[in-house]
Amino acid sequence: MARLARRLIAVAAALGALAIVAEGTRAQTLVNLHVRAFQLSLDKPSVTVGEPFHLILHGHVDEGIDALDNVVLPNLAGLEDLGDERRCTRAKTGTDCVETLTLDANAPGDRDIGPATLSAIDATTGKPRNFDSNIVSVHVTGQPKVPAETPEPNPLTDLAWWAARSIAFLLLVAIALWALIWGLARRPHAVAPPPSAPPPPPAAAPVDGWETRMRELVAALEREPTRARAVAVRAALRERVGARDAETLADLVARNAANGHGATLAALSAVERAAFCEEARVVDAVREALPFLNR
Repeated sequence: MARLARRLIAVAAALGALAIVAEGTRAQTLVNLHVRAFQLSLDKPSVTVGEPFHLILHGHVDEGIDALDNVVLPNLAGLEDLGDERRCTRAKTGTDCVETLTLDANAPGDRDIGPATLSAIDATTGKPRNFDSNIVSVHVTGQPKVPAETPEPNPLTDLAWWAARSIAFLLLVAIALWALIWGLARRPHAVAPPPSAPPPPPAAAPVDGWETRMRELVAALEREPTRARAVAVRAALRERVGARDAETLADLVARNAANGHGATLAALSAVERAAFCEEARVVDAVREALPFLNR
């Protein structure tokens, strides 16, 4: 017990010494001042929410100084600081220092502001001292400010939407292919006509010309994934399969307009979505359709 008591006494002595050193260091940073005035005031006793008003801190000392240091401003909870201005003016009677804070309130109610604190060495006693200002009150009316809430992006939601779009697109392609196969299976087998003279081979120029135009349209769509480009590619594909104006994709599949060329109908089905989807999803729809158009 005696050893424990000695240790406690030693710790207390060390803490006391540290306190003395800290107080001495703090005293060395303070200025000797004759403080004659240190007070707060408001330019408006009553304001509405969001209306700027001014909190004015005025101090007068006998000494000639450039700035009033070691001032702790009051707690401004519930208020928004819009800026402050400081100035000190010397005269024969000493120095007047004024700090003006521009504030506005976030919610209605009565606000007590203060006190502010000035730490200095009181020149009349030669000892460090905290000079406290008065407390001022402001009456606030109006409606509370409502902070604008910006929804944070949710990666899981974006991923879910992307997965849903991809599944819907693949399902559409699968339905188109299934309809094509079903139509081919139900197509009646015509009796082979008697052999006749083979028809002259079709001219290759128009086909080559269409394929060249199609490659140019797809390349333009890849450079500029817009709805107009997608509509142009769709029109070329419908021209290829001889689609009439009133025929839908389902009509073309039902009558086997592609004559067994599944890739043509798959490309047409892929570009249909880019031509008619919402404007915000055109780029994604074009990106999903390009693999089918570049085959």
